[in-house]
Amino acid sequence: MTDIAVITIHIHPDLPAGDRERLEQEVSIFDGVTLARFNHKVKHWLSVVYDSDSITAWKILTRVKQWDKNAVFY
Repeated sequence: MTDIAVITIHIHPDLPAGDRERLEQEVSIFDGVTLARFNHKVKHWLSVVYDSDSITAWKILTRVKQWDKNAVFY
């Protein structure tokens, strides 16, 4: 059985658009991640849909912190 989870990660709003695109791509390559997209209305929220049996929210956040050391998830 697959356990699908969703997290929203808050990134600094000043992260350039190109970096946001590359971050989406970098998070998307993890095994177990189905979708990683920034919210179009709130550009500093990264939503990640993933299989919690394959990857943890902490592992995803650790990768995101390489782009923004103050990133947090809700």
